[in-house]
Amino acid sequence: MKKIKVGVVGIGAIAHIFHLPNYRNHPQVELVAVTDLDTDRANKAADEWGAKAFASADAMFRDAGLDAVSICTFNTAHAALAIKALEAGLDVLVEKPMTATVEQAEQLHRAAEQSGRILMVGMSSRYRNDVRAMKGIVESGELGDIYFAKARIIRRRGVPFGWFTSKELSGGGPMMDIGVHALDAVWWLMGMPKTDKVMGKLFHKIAPYHTKTGGFYEAMSSNNKENPVYDVEDLGTAYLTFDNGAALTVEASWAVNGVQDDAMKIELFGTKGGASLDPLFVFKEANLIPVESRLDIEGNDYYKEEIDHFVQCVLHREQPVSDVSQGLEIMRMLDAIGRSSEKNDVIRLLD
Repeated sequence: MKKIKVGVVGIGAIAHIFHLPNYRNHPQVELVAVTDLDTDRANKAADEWGAKAFASADAMFRDAGLDAVSICTFNTAHAALAIKALEAGLDVLVEKPMTATVEQAEQLHRAAEQSGRILMVGMSSRYRNDVRAMKGIVESGELGDIYFAKARIIRRRGVPFGWFTSKELSGGGPMMDIGVHALDAVWWLMGMPKTDKVMGKLFHKIAPYHTKTGGFYEAMSSNNKENPVYDVEDLGTAYLTFDNGAALTVEASWAVNGVQDDAMKIELFGTKGGASLDPLFVFKEANLIPVESRLDIEGNDYYKEEIDHFVQCVLHREQPVSDVSQGLEIMRMLDAIGRSSEKNDVIRLLD
């Protein structure tokens, strides 16, 4: 059985929870290398996962004999590392968001096109069974044309601790961190139309807070933990229109005085029917009577599905479900949301 040799750059929580175990447990993967700015953490991870620790990503790309690599660093480091990996002849899985800026996304897109290597973006929600079931319903034509959609992830008090709140490291707040999941999933479900106009508003009104039960998750790295910087939004909202006439609203928060609703919620409105996610419902008419049906879809380990899909693409030279060109479009939307908020004006992406 053919195996691919894989390395991981950035040994934080996302690597420990999802990438490292799923690579190690895959029958067609040999997990051979890890690297991190924190050499002690890289050495400990190497011992734990049976890999070799490298002092730098450059050394790992050059000397580890890799076929593919996962980039799991803070967001603003994604582009440079992914480009180096592509130039070294490696296939790349880069965590979401693909980059921290649209300029970086354009550079990475060009590098991927020039290299001829695979670059997959870790848009994990696309690999959920319920999201894939919803995608199948849309593509069947059962809902007709999707002309309006809503997506949101709302945390009442869920600001992460560490590099996430520093724009220099993350590129943005909840819209970049968790809103990207909702934005990508709903755009994919809508058929990935071209974005026409964007009106965004990013609010920084509540965090950092002193709520006793506050807090959500913590980065493993020490970056931005001593006298932490908080210069990103705690609530992001946006209204987007597309070249096919459809429209979309997106909301994402780490801190807001409202109902806690941490699950990703999506609503699709079509000319023949509608659908909502979490739980999955379909809304239609039967004999001129409005009816709704709840679909019980078995859950799955969608991060494992994501890693399995990447390995499949590397082995068989297939294009991934979430590729670099789609990652670029998502970054154009996120960039437009930020620019719209700064200018308090509509951003036009199509001439």
